[in-house]
Amino acid sequence: MPKNAGKSVRHALSRHAALSWSFLASDLGVNEARAERAMDEEVEVHGLGIVKPAHLPLPIIAGHFPQTWATIRSARSFILTRPPRDRFFSALMQRLGEFADMRSIRADDFRVRQEAEHVCAWLDGRDDFADVEYIHFSRQVDYADHGGERIVSALFPLEHIGSAAHWLAIETGLHLEFAHDHVRREPRKWAGALQPAARMVGRRVLPLALKKAIYPLWRNSGIFADAAGRYDSIDLGPDVERFISDYYAADVRLHAEAVAFAERLEIRSVA
Repeated sequence: MPKNAGKSVRHALSRHAALSWSFLASDLGVNEARAERAMDEEVEVHGLGIVKPAHLPLPIIAGHFPQTWATIRSARSFILTRPPRDRFFSALMQRLGEFADMRSIRADDFRVRQEAEHVCAWLDGRDDFADVEYIHFSRQVDYADHGGERIVSALFPLEHIGSAAHWLAIETGLHLEFAHDHVRREPRKWAGALQPAARMVGRRVLPLALKKAIYPLWRNSGIFADAAGRYDSIDLGPDVERFISDYYAADVRLHAEAVAFAERLEIRSVA
């Protein structure tokens, strides 16, 4: 599921043992090695266009990926959920960085609110979809349920990701650690004037290898601060806030269910 640590979980599983991608390979008509690479890439699928296989909701899988769907139906599975507004804001910031080259934009920039209005207008009236530019805004419930039926075996809140590892140990005997330490960074307000000069140097002066090497150091410097903790305090406007509440109402309930499930699991483990 996009924006919910799916890659972190997949990497933890792959560190334990080699994963089979034969079902996806069959659906894509490629070999297994290519199918594995496709999980981190965009691929073209007949009837859908360009998609990211790692981010496909269940209705899309059921309709276009028969072998993958059969594998999901026969497997023990879980998903991680996240408070919908927090996830929406995170997806918004990633969209601006990925498709508008605004990787260092502050969360309270007026352009964030403008983009939120655009995204809500696009989402309005849509059910399931797989469009790459908007997939991070898909409903979380579409990764848990299909046709009114619960497909996954368990739900866990992202903020209690350790509960998922505990459940997996109980269910399968696998003892894994899910590292989810990615925190979005934004320039401090006083550092905004440095950004144009920094971008110019990065694009025109620094060799690519050197740019990649120093980028993590630059982003973790004192010029930047953690951004996600401020999302709740930033008003996206009454229309956007109302749309988020309505469009993701089922996700609110899903996340509450995940929190309750994790809490029951933790109580049982203590007892």
